[in-house]
Amino acid sequence: MSENGMSDNGHLLEVKDLAVQFKTDEGIVRAVNGIAYELAAGGSLGIVGESGSGKSVSSLALLRLIPQPAGQITGGEVMFGDTNVMDIDPEEIIETRAGRVSLLQIPPNEMRGIRGGKISMIFQDPMSSLNPVLTVGRQIDEAQRLHLGVSKDEARAHTVELLDRVGIPSPAERANDYPHQLSGGMQQRAMIAMAISCEPQLLIADEPTTALDVTIQAQVIELISSLREELGMAAILITHDLALVAGFCQEIVVMYGGYIVERATGRDIFYTPKHPYTIGLLESMPSISAARGDRLSAIPGAPPDMTNLPVGCPFAPRCRFVKDKCIEEMPPVEMIDDGRSLRCWVDVDTGELR
Repeated sequence: MSENGMSDNGHLLEVKDLAVQFKTDEGIVRAVNGIAYELAAGGSLGIVGESGSGKSVSSLALLRLIPQPAGQITGGEVMFGDTNVMDIDPEEIIETRAGRVSLLQIPPNEMRGIRGGKISMIFQDPMSSLNPVLTVGRQIDEAQRLHLGVSKDEARAHTVELLDRVGIPSPAERANDYPHQLSGGMQQRAMIAMAISCEPQLLIADEPTTALDVTIQAQVIELISSLREELGMAAILITHDLALVAGFCQEIVVMYGGYIVERATGRDIFYTPKHPYTIGLLESMPSISAARGDRLSAIPGAPPDMTNLPVGCPFAPRCRFVKDKCIEEMPPVEMIDDGRSLRCWVDVDTGELR
């Protein structure tokens, strides 16, 4: 085990066969269906897909934030970090492997210590996450006092430093402001300051720029990227926008219908996509080379009904390469090329079955 909390196999986080379901009046929503990936300490991973693809739910499951009793994590394993670093009594852990802790099995009180302390999350709407009746500074102070055990004065001094670091002007004064007194961009920066206040090993950013204009989006992503490198954090960026992850993530996971359909380096995803859905997402991106008046490309059809997923590939009804086998049978996950995994029956280069 390395000193930075990285396991012997190089993975800070290992997700295996994770599955999440929700009970609704319409039936069982199979939101996440056996996904798997790894993330190295200090690494960066992008999770992309349309709304309803399961990307946000999969990350909420890592922190055991799935709303119950309607939502349930029905399978899988999530191994994280180093139990020595996290000060967790091994006798209280139901399952460990290679010095890591199972996030899905540790007691709730231990999980609360990991949230915010070792794993932090930036949510897409800061106004729904920041407490409207507490000042921004107090909320950041409390995170530090809870996880780091510092004094009130020490927490406030660090809070002012953090607000300055994330680019909020007059940080000492802004620390005394309530969330509604800040602009949308400044609210998101305050959320980032809170997320990094305990210097977590893993930062999860769930659509962190959804409510922001394009200029502020770029600033927020650049800020998260620079802080990740400065603090040595691993990061997961969840988004529907492939352009956002282009310069941020070393590896990209593409999700559709609760499944991971393609996983590869950012360069491979952008230059040699191998899944029809990935190709559709890339073609849907606006292009500066497009002629004036040209319509944006769109993937035909609609995402699948998650209460009634098809027997075969969930993308088959929308796929330009679809074959009979795609409708009849779910393709397995296969490793193709070097380090790329794919769930598809068709070779998109030839249009024929593999």
